[in-house]
Amino acid sequence: MVRASTSAAGVRFLSSIKEGRGLKRSAREAGVDKEVGYRWLRECYLRHRRNGVTAAAAEASLGFSSVRVSVWEAEVDNSERHHLRVDVTVETVFWSAYESGLDLTAAAGAAGVSRSTAYRWLERRFDELRATGMSRRNVQRLLRLTDWATTQAEQRGRDRLLAERRAALATRRDALRSSRRFADQAAGLMLSQPQRRRAARDDAYWQLMRSGETNAGASRLLGMHRRTGTNIRRAQQHQTRPPARPSVSAGRYLNLRERLQIADLLRMGFSMRRIADELGRHPSTIKRELDRHRNQDGRYLPRTADHDARLHRARPRATKLAANPSLRRLVQRKLNRCWSPDEICGWMKKTHPDDLSMRLCPETIYRELLLRDNTSLHKKYCHKLRTGRRIRKSRWLTRTGHGATVTNKTMIDKRPASAESKLEAGHWEGDLILGLGCASAMVTLRERTTQYGIIVNLPHDHTAVSVNSAVSEAFADLPPHMRRTLTWDQGVEMAKHQDLTTASGVPIYFAERCSPWQRGANENFNGLARQYFPKGTNLAVHSTAHVASVTAELNDRPRKGLGYDTPAFRFAIESAHAPVLG
Repeated sequence: MVRASTSAAGVRFLSSIKEGRGLKRSAREAGVDKEVGYRWLRECYLRHRRNGVTAAAAEASLGFSSVRVSVWEAEVDNSERHHLRVDVTVETVFWSAYESGLDLTAAAGAAGVSRSTAYRWLERRFDELRATGMSRRNVQRLLRLTDWATTQAEQRGRDRLLAERRAALATRRDALRSSRRFADQAAGLMLSQPQRRRAARDDAYWQLMRSGETNAGASRLLGMHRRTGTNIRRAQQHQTRPPARPSVSAGRYLNLRERLQIADLLRMGFSMRRIADELGRHPSTIKRELDRHRNQDGRYLPRTADHDARLHRARPRATKLAANPSLRRLVQRKLNRCWSPDEICGWMKKTHPDDLSMRLCPETIYRELLLRDNTSLHKKYCHKLRTGRRIRKSRWLTRTGHGATVTNKTMIDKRPASAESKLEAGHWEGDLILGLGCASAMVTLRERTTQYGIIVNLPHDHTAVSVNSAVSEAFADLPPHMRRTLTWDQGVEMAKHQDLTTASGVPIYFAERCSPWQRGANENFNGLARQYFPKGTNLAVHSTAHVASVTAELNDRPRKGLGYDTPAFRFAIESAHAPVLG
């Protein structure tokens, strides 16, 4: 039986040649003789050349070059028309006579052919017109056919389509069957009788060697020449082969045989869904496998993919910071500047949008710093975090307290809706951070929309009068549209909040007791400030210039909520665009 180049073996052979394998190896993998491979290459080469492709492009398309190409080149201009086929000019004469009004017999006589040949041409024209979508009645009228002839031509056309469909289905079944055999052979699951005998002999030899026998003794017991034993040892680089441990797959991961079959079916043009049906896998599994393991040229190499998958599944795995020294050094420099892990990761994503090796998750940095087993980041960088802790603290250990009561409060639920939506700038949140023994303090203010912050030092006391004076002074230089509201907690420092409203013109709203999330922007800013002014320290020692430099540094740090823009940049934009009053 002559196999065509479009068969499963032919497609496998031609794909192997195009991937750069030699003729003998490709023919052996396809299960054909190398002369059959030459015949397939000749067919494809001549097809390319007769379609107008240059000789160099045809060789490049096949991925093959040989001295036989010069012989094939001489056959390019030779016609492959069948010897029983009538010349094209004779068929043209027939159609001219038939279209002039002669009947089938007279037109055949004018062209000098038999009536059966003319009828075959007529039936072929009928199939071509029907394939273009023309109705049966119109074709019958155009070709002047009888009802019986039209019925017969239509029936024969349906029979041919059915035969072609059945042939395509049979070809697909043969291709799948051939692919299974190929995958079994390539994975070493199908061994010939000599190969099985040789494998059993090698296993017995190594078992004797592991029991303490010499090469000569093991060879004598197995009835073979000691040179054969030497060749077996040389194949293992003269190292004793460990006992084989059969790997039992749980079926969760793709194995080598499945990967070999995926590559073979891809070469034969099967879709991912059809491959998944054949392997009994989900189509997403096949798609992920191809997305992960295609090389730069788009080729899927099954053995390389299997090797890479085994390495990827190996545990324990080195963390990203441990495996990438340059990334680790960059993270350490940013931590040393008191950047938070989230700010570091967002900045890297924005600065290196096309470099995936510079992507990192904030949790990765936290785990390296706060878990005892991870050592890629030194524990000294824990002090650069805003909490300063070296281990993770459970949330249930956090205590809550109750502040003093403030009279005549306007609660946060009365605050304008524009402050909650953050669509309008000028809405602030404020609080105090206390120093050692609550003797010194600082006023912290943060704008909700731009996340711009202000810190004012109170080195001597933090009474209501001092706080009112500090807040009024901070708001004095701001444009009117940038000081709309102020939200505070119910601390005693706001006992004279009505005087503050009168002096600054900013209405003050109070959050619910023990509800710091209602002032989340300010609580976040307090955490940032505590990186520079830690708890339990004397805040009075910091000069006004130092506090101003810390405030400027905080406002120049990128923020995730701002698309990693800086608060100073956003605040400058909002301050410059005053609303137009109607």
